[in-house]
Amino acid sequence: MLGLSHRNRKYFYSIFSHPVSRVMKSELFIKYFKLIDKRDSVLDYGSGDGPYKEMLKHYFEHYVAADYQVTNAHHSVRPDIFIDDNQNVNVDDESFSCVVISEVLEHVYRPHEALQEINRVLSPNGFVIGTVPFFMWEHEKPYDFHRYTYFGLKRMFEDNGFEIVKLDYVGDIVGVSTYGFSKLLGNFIKPIRKIKPLHFVLKTIISIPSILYYFLVKVKFIKSFFMKYFGEYPFGFVFVLRKSV
Repeated sequence: MLGLSHRNRKYFYSIFSHPVSRVMKSELFIKYFKLIDKRDSVLDYGSGDGPYKEMLKHYFEHYVAADYQVTNAHHSVRPDIFIDDNQNVNVDDESFSCVVISEVLEHVYRPHEALQEINRVLSPNGFVIGTVPFFMWEHEKPYDFHRYTYFGLKRMFEDNGFEIVKLDYVGDIVGVSTYGFSKLLGNFIKPIRKIKPLHFVLKTIISIPSILYYFLVKVKFIKSFFMKYFGEYPFGFVFVLRKSV
């Protein structure tokens, strides 16, 4: 289970214990909550283990977690309500001012139906804030169905009644390469996971390229040049949508 940390009410994933792709997407994802002006209710769609639950309960007056029963069985936290096989969420129309859908759409076989349901439960001018991967191995098998491009996301969102406020690339081929390198070497040390001190040291060492990349991005050493020439192979995307009226 991924652990969201916080310090002085600032929430984050630590780069020293989480994948660089998750850290960078979550930073932008969390930043975009500043765009939300109405904070009465939020639906955590595809909540899984609820890594953002504490943060969302701090930001919003009313928090509801919803998840698919078949995939939630692999998690340790149960949602408030289940999403059925037809993508239906058992709540009234226009029940939420915000819907969060982070790292979920790739697991939804019929994403258009899910987006239509999200549109239904969202109040007028309500927001959707979410993330999707682009570079990612198969996970939560066999419920891993899609990888989206910028253009596929844009068209899919607009076709289902949303105005795009933000749709941002996160990462580039340099970051993906360092992450892939760390992931590759990580497979070789899996057999010694039970030897925790040694495994931790080796895992930290092979993560150094990703950590270095992250800090170079943070100090803006890697910026426009890399995004211009290498940004078309990102970790994924972060998006903010507004329900069209």
